Amino acid sequence: MDVFIIYQFCTFGGVERVLLNRAKAFKENNLDVKITVGYLFDSGALDSFKTYITNHGLDDFITAVILDQNSFPKLEKYDCIFVIDTPQVLDQMKTEKKVFIECHTHYTQNRQYLRSIPANIQGIIVPSKSFGKLIENEFSNLPPIFVLPNPVPMAFFDVDSIHIESTFDKRLLTYFGRLDELKNFDEAVKIFERFVDNKALMYAVVGTGATQKDTLQRLAGKKLLRKTLIRENIGFDDVPYLIKLVKQHRGIYLSPSKGESFGLSVAEFMSGGVPVLLSDIPAHQELVENDKRFLYALGDLQSAQDKLDLILRSWDEMTDNVCNYANKFRDRRFIEAWQSLSSL
Repeated sequence: MDVFIIYQFCTFGGVERVLLNRAKAFKENNLDVKITVGYLFDSGALDSFKTYITNHGLDDFITAVILDQNSFPKLEKYDCIFVIDTPQVLDQMKTEKKVFIECHTHYTQNRQYLRSIPANIQGIIVPSKSFGKLIENEFSNLPPIFVLPNPVPMAFFDVDSIHIESTFDKRLLTYFGRLDELKNFDEAVKIFERFVDNKALMYAVVGTGATQKDTLQRLAGKKLLRKTLIRENIGFDDVPYLIKLVKQHRGIYLSPSKGESFGLSVAEFMSGGVPVLLSDIPAHQELVENDKRFLYALGDLQSAQDKLDLILRSWDEMTDNVCNYANKFRDRRFIEAWQSLSSL
């Protein structure tokens, strides 16, 4: 089966990781599926994306190209086409069959294109039930909505096999993701600040913009900079190492996000056995099966502090809990959903 997927930018983001994870699932389950990913622009991650494909023996399952927006390849040779939040190409495939829109963006303004889509679109693909309900309530007259959950590869479940050479003498509270308003980095800083005098803790901040001057000044102004590990984007192959680093230091992953379509980074940390503290939003509820020990109300900093304290005190028990919840991220559910979708 030949699948063509179009996405705007090749970044170190969740969509790229989802595509690589799908290819790994196809390989590990011996499915005859080949993905061609067409990016409109390389935003600095294409080389890392291609390197991951080669290093993991995925060349027979996925390949990536930069598209000429005025001259697409012959689309009729593909069994199905997925357009991921790239509405500017929809007019070029109004006559194609088996075209699906994948919606992953939780930025409200970026999904307004769903108000007017071509009649040939066979369905809307979303990564979670909660996100499917959100767009179903937000837009009328949509084609059928299908949930295609994001799989997490075995490398994340097996992070204990990774050797960590350098260690710290403190536990790690970790933020990993974009440093923007939706991801709510400002609230992460406010939560970190509540532990500034705790000599047993330090912080890790990983994501685009982490080393920019305003970020460093913000952390310095809160007296956090001196005890914070800071990195810009890390390669696709390096995320399991980061998770093992946090786990080895009996750390916690924090996501104060205001909105998610799935929460792939959360799922990856959970699969690696790292306890999480998450904003109490529908996607996060779905990930931890609404276990309130891992959820706090947005803006309630005292609750966040109290729950982090609880997780730190009961770290081994909390690790066991998130590992149990993470079993649903193994590729079985994805493969079953994929086979149902491809049989349409």
